[in-house]
Amino acid sequence: MKAFNRNFSKHPRAIAEQLRLDSVGGDRFRNRLNQANSYQALFGGQVVAQALAAADLTVEAERSVHSLHAYFLRGGDASHPVEFDVQRVRDGRRFSTRRVCAVQQGKLLLTLDSSYCVAMPGFEHQQAAEFAFDPESALDHHALIETVPAESQQLLRDFFSHYPIDVRFPSPVGFTSRAPVAKRHFWLRALDMPLSDDERLHREVLAYMSDFLFSGAPLASHTLSIPGPHVAMASLDHAMWFHRPVRCDDWLLFETDSPSARASLGLSRGLFYDRAGNLLATVAQEALQTIHDGALDA
Repeated sequence: MKAFNRNFSKHPRAIAEQLRLDSVGGDRFRNRLNQANSYQALFGGQVVAQALAAADLTVEAERSVHSLHAYFLRGGDASHPVEFDVQRVRDGRRFSTRRVCAVQQGKLLLTLDSSYCVAMPGFEHQQAAEFAFDPESALDHHALIETVPAESQQLLRDFFSHYPIDVRFPSPVGFTSRAPVAKRHFWLRALDMPLSDDERLHREVLAYMSDFLFSGAPLASHTLSIPGPHVAMASLDHAMWFHRPVRCDDWLLFETDSPSARASLGLSRGLFYDRAGNLLATVAQEALQTIHDGALDA
């Protein structure tokens, strides 16, 4: 069994590498690598993706995950491994259900339920993308950082340094300046993604990336919507519905909005599209968002 890398959180690696798990007996698995977020806790997308990867290892190859529902119960420590205990809830003729408990040092971090199905013919439609697919002419995170005052730039450099994700922004609006409404979009892709046609791997990587910048949607019309000293954010739950095959080694359009924020709880909704305009996945998340005294009002 490969030794756990306790220093990994300081040196981000490819998402696919983070998804490699070791079997520790039965339907129990342990991760090799962790990724800290900007609060120095485990990145929620990592734990969701690794839990999905553990569930995937117990399901027949011809069955694809079509939905997952996760609850974040407490923050994790990037210096210790996480174990994933998979329960085979049901294997039916067309559907399979798995329940995963992510445990670190004897404490439950996350629960995840995932459902799988055999592909069947049926009706088809989708909601069209609202925004143009144009990542090549958009701002990268270095250009975005230049849009904030010099004293705030290191904060954003530290934030982006934690994630093996390439991201592009249409403008600073909704990120480093207020948006008129709680809605924003951006493009992202996995860095150092291996050449692979493994559909399960791409869906696991998408689950990882779906937590990146997502909880900032409710803040977009109020304040600078990237984590910092002005606001504390913690994801509470995370749900995904996978609609079509996905490739995370190419740019994906992520359209996000927030229908409600109240009493420190912000709800985010998101849609993933590929270059051809195919709707790949729908995401929803609720997050705790606490404003600090003297909050930066961008």
